Amino acid sequence: MVCIYCGSETKVGNSRWQKRNNQVWRRRQCKKCKAVFTTHEAVDLSSTLLVQVNGSPRPFVSDILFTEILLAMQDRKDCYLAAREATATIVSKLLKLPGKPLFSTTQISLISADVLKKLDKRAYLRFTAEHPSLQR
Repeated sequence: MVCIYCGSETKVGNSRWQKRNNQVWRRRQCKKCKAVFTTHEAVDLSSTLLVQVNGSPRPFVSDILFTEILLAMQDRKDCYLAAREATATIVSKLLKLPGKPLFSTTQISLISADVLKKLDKRAYLRFTAEHPSLQR
């Protein structure tokens, strides 16, 4: 990584895994200008995970999942924060599933519904109403 101020080489002074955000937090210091800054590094899920849609694999886009969760949680005061945290929880559960990197849309919907059921009953009902594969 290069310094954001002068473009020189940097060294990592401290590093921690953030489970909640699926990111690595790093404190960096420039070797030349001695500037200190923080980076948050995350895996590019669109290049790592694939979704099986109509028989063909497509890149996983977490923003699409976030939008679906946000629509389900739209009545909450903290809907953006809650939707972001729920999306991070869903992604972490997807990463723990066997058979990755290819997921079906039904798998993603089931995990999303399970997370929403524990978090917000109203959002769970709205989400299942919008996804026919979850209706039994």
